[in-house]
Amino acid sequence: PAPSPTATATPTPAPSPPPAVTPTPEARSGLELIEPAPGVFEHRTFEDGEAIEWEHGIFVLDAETGLTEGYAVAGLESHDHYYSEHHGIWIASSDESFRARWGLLLDRETGQSWRWPYRDLRLAAASGEHLLFEDLDDRDSTGRFTLANRRMEEVARFSIDARGNAPYARFSPDGHAVVIVAANIVYLVPVESGQPVVLFKAQQGNESVEFWFDQQGDDSVIVVRDDLDEHYFSRDGAALSGPACPGSLSPDGRYAAAQDGRQYYVYIAGYVPLENPWPSVVITDAETCAPIFRVRSAHTRSTGWLSTSEGLVVGVDYGYAIARVLPAPDLTPLPSASPYGRWGWSGPAPAPTGGGRFFGYGPRVYDAVEDRWRGPADVGWGPFGWGDSHRERWFSIGYEGEPRRLWFLLPPKIEFPPFADEIAFRVARTGSCLRLREEPGEASRVLDCLPDGERLLLAERDDPDPRPPHPSLAGPLPPGADGAWWVYVRAAGGAEGWVSHGYLDHD
Repeated sequence: PAPSPTATATPTPAPSPPPAVTPTPEARSGLELIEPAPGVFEHRTFEDGEAIEWEHGIFVLDAETGLTEGYAVAGLESHDHYYSEHHGIWIASSDESFRARWGLLLDRETGQSWRWPYRDLRLAAASGEHLLFEDLDDRDSTGRFTLANRRMEEVARFSIDARGNAPYARFSPDGHAVVIVAANIVYLVPVESGQPVVLFKAQQGNESVEFWFDQQGDDSVIVVRDDLDEHYFSRDGAALSGPACPGSLSPDGRYAAAQDGRQYYVYIAGYVPLENPWPSVVITDAETCAPIFRVRSAHTRSTGWLSTSEGLVVGVDYGYAIARVLPAPDLTPLPSASPYGRWGWSGPAPAPTGGGRFFGYGPRVYDAVEDRWRGPADVGWGPFGWGDSHRERWFSIGYEGEPRRLWFLLPPKIEFPPFADEIAFRVARTGSCLRLREEPGEASRVLDCLPDGERLLLAERDDPDPRPPHPSLAGPLPPGADGAWWVYVRAAGGAEGWVSHGYLDHD
């Protein structure tokens, strides 16, 4: 069984790192390169709120107890990359700077661990019962794969056309097949036969092909997206029609949630243009696709449905909220960030179980019933995610997080169909009136002063050189620069001009 989250914290003695890799004879490949490596991973339990002094490792937090299980390669001072496969049954590690240059793997349920030459073999994917390895040529892809069972016994060997690419592979949620994309071709490999078949081949000149698994009713489907469209297949490879309603389905399949609009800026990646500056989240009936309500000035980036299907987490101007469908449409605020504020952008992610009680913020968890936080003291960067239940919140140390995104938002507003196409506002929170200016900026000439409650419309500007991210918006770019945002509007009397964004509500 997996180590108990309530086990006593007794660190395993750290053995010396394995010796340098012996050159691999060309005749050896696949599972022949793998050997047992007992004791290569160190294990320790950290108490709730305890600081994690390790410089690297992968960790699993129990949201109910606050205890954290830690796993790290023993005897190393630093490390680049840890990751879990199939919700943490397998813990893998690979690092070119590791002086022995091994790929490493731990079966968390049995405690068994293995190693293999990092330049000659890689773990491509894992399910609860199977592993997929790819032979490498000095770390370059060969397209030659070996399918193994839990006991590290060979099940099948096969090859695909990788053409120098790094194939991306994932097992289906039920573990019955593995899907691989390489050189803009998607392959389906049933575990029973171990023989690849072409599921999808992009047209010539199509430079982008990706896939993921989604749910349609009780069955998981394979979704393939290229530059032109999305394509749907059953786990057996049969072509399917797309979902009736756009967006993500609730766990019970009764509702769908879709976002209309995008972020206006992405750190690192740069500026992203918008057609509608204020994104909305639309909740629909998944059977009829009829809209139930929408939340204006909300987004679903890095959020998701509650396990109870009563609502989903949305990002809003003050942080996050639960957009509840049941018992009635409503917005329930959530903390904008964990006590370690920098993790606010990585949550709150609802747990897959636990009755809608637990929300992951980076390496910590918020308990909405007890209004308390659980998890370790502040730790370094890492990818974060839930396992199969709220008893497993996974994170690692030694990995940079994804870029942050910035949204252009007003206070959120629930709206019911039929939805208006026009973008309208009400003047709010001035205490007197809102100045309508000739140009954006406090130094510009005042045209009028609009009282609280007056209705305004977003107006189109006849501008040969429209400013980003929208012709009727003006503000500081890049984000973080000093200054306010301004919106070009038309007042009730017909006058047009610029007003400060901070004194508007959606109408």
